[in-house]
Amino acid sequence: MKIAAILPHVEVFGGVRRYIEIGNNFIKRDHSFKIYHTDGSPPAWLEFIGETRPIKQVTLEENDIVISSDYSLIHYLESAKAGMKIFYCLLEHKNNRKVCGNRNFFIMGNSTGICEMVRQKYKRECIEGIGGINPELFHPVETKKDSRQTRILCYGRIYKKRKGIQKVVKAAGMLLRKYPSLRLQLFDTPVGTPRLDARQMVHSRVPVTFYTSIPQEKMAELYSQADIFVSAEKRAGWSNPCAEAMACKVPVVCSPSGTRDFATDGETALVFHFRHPLMIARKIRRLIEDKNLREQIAERGYKEIQQYTWSNLVDKLEKEFTKLL
Repeated sequence: MKIAAILPHVEVFGGVRRYIEIGNNFIKRDHSFKIYHTDGSPPAWLEFIGETRPIKQVTLEENDIVISSDYSLIHYLESAKAGMKIFYCLLEHKNNRKVCGNRNFFIMGNSTGICEMVRQKYKRECIEGIGGINPELFHPVETKKDSRQTRILCYGRIYKKRKGIQKVVKAAGMLLRKYPSLRLQLFDTPVGTPRLDARQMVHSRVPVTFYTSIPQEKMAELYSQADIFVSAEKRAGWSNPCAEAMACKVPVVCSPSGTRDFATDGETALVFHFRHPLMIARKIRRLIEDKNLREQIAERGYKEIQQYTWSNLVDKLEKEFTKLL
């Protein structure tokens, strides 16, 4: 199959990772996979073994399947020369109604929650593109830990309000008096134009270390040195950071957003249903105070997330695409 993706760029975003990983796995199965984006340059942060092209070429070159998730690029998807055009829903968004109303597109979702939304709210069939994780990049790493500290790790793109990072920061602050050894660790890579530096936006009572532009091959080490990973997203489809933390055998505290497929409260994670710092703090406190629970959550989460590899996802998509073409 000749498959292509239409993206606005290839910077450090979870959605971009999704297409690179899916593309690499299709190519390993002897299919072709191209990424069309604004200037056609290859991604600098994660290896892509396929071709990248300027976005305008997608209307000139023939492909069997073209996929996009960007609402601003719908006109390119409509104009693409392909027998099958797929809009890949990655999050809850007001523009999903318009996209799902276009019967020229197949609809695909990156999580059970997104697929249910498409079927129930928009009355459309939904291809299940659920996942994933790369266990070659994200796996447990032996690290030296200071037993006198408790390290909470959180994704750091704080200017994206739906990520809920400020809520995690406040939750940690609420725990500091009882647990003065608490430390907060954030990570992100500056993206966009202009490059926003999230480090300047963090105001915390808890001592903070902010890691920027960590190479992908060092991410497993970053996750593995943490004691707890916390996410407070809303409107997410699939939470890459939570899945990555689980793959590194770190216990996760999270909202249901983006995690429903793999986070079961009390089993594979501790899940809070109200994105309030007090609710988040209560879940974090349980893990701080109960070492056995931390270890059990970490182990069960690790085992659970292994089924959601990119390779397993592409096994399913290969069969589904072949059937639909």
